[in-house]
Amino acid sequence: MSRRLRFRRLRLRNWKNFRQADVPLGDRLFLVGANAAGKSNFLDAFRFLRDVARSGGGFESAVRDPRRGGVSGVRCLAARDGRNARPRPPTLTRCGASCPDKF
Repeated sequence: MSRRLRFRRLRLRNWKNFRQADVPLGDRLFLVGANAAGKSNFLDAFRFLRDVARSGGGFESAVRDPRRGGVSGVRCLAARDGRNARPRPPTLTRCGASCPDKF
């Protein structure tokens, strides 16, 4: 029987619009939020990890992806210029039950 890789938790620190996030991942996760809340940025964290692990990839290759815009493009918006703004993160919902706001 083959074993499949499964993410159980995603921890983000200074990733795009997330200053800090610690999200437990269940069998299903629904991202719900207003425009520009960070839903796509949350999913891009998984794409970034895929790009780092990809054969011929690596950190530098993943960061230089045109969709990310280099290190400054993936750093937290507030960390880029020292702003104290705290963008509101998307609502994370697992299997119909609302997750506690840990951001």
